[in-house]
Amino acid sequence: MIIQAGFDLELLARPLIVQEEKPYPRLVVIGLDAEMQLESIQVVTESFEGSLNPFQDAILEHLDLVGAKYFAIAHAGIWAEEDYFDEQPILQEAKKLNGIAEERGFHMIGHFGLDKTGYMSNGPHSYFDQYSLGDHLPDTMTHWVHSRFGLCE
Repeated sequence: MIIQAGFDLELLARPLIVQEEKPYPRLVVIGLDAEMQLESIQVVTESFEGSLNPFQDAILEHLDLVGAKYFAIAHAGIWAEEDYFDEQPILQEAKKLNGIAEERGFHMIGHFGLDKTGYMSNGPHSYFDQYSLGDHLPDTMTHWVHSRFGLCE
């Protein structure tokens, strides 16, 4: 499976976090290889309380073990939509995680907060190729164009 959109990542994580319309306090990491093929999905913790800091090492260790290059995180709970969006603690912690991950050769391509009604994302919502995440991303859009799901009627 080639991951082509942030929406794909949300769909992969949702069944692990929201079950029978009830969100469970879980933190999930999705690992992708160099071609954005799904490598792994792991629940990092069953007791996520809104802070990424205690789990940064566990996330990065998991990525090392499975040989991932790209990753996304998803967790129970969404953040507030405010004027100071980037200053919210969970988003600051994700930014810190992203920096540490980059130093180790990993690239964070998504951060999702999920609840029973939907999700929030601090990253791409559609084709990664259309976002300025850097030149290191593989060209996933060509895969989508050749997919039977990419045809508009």
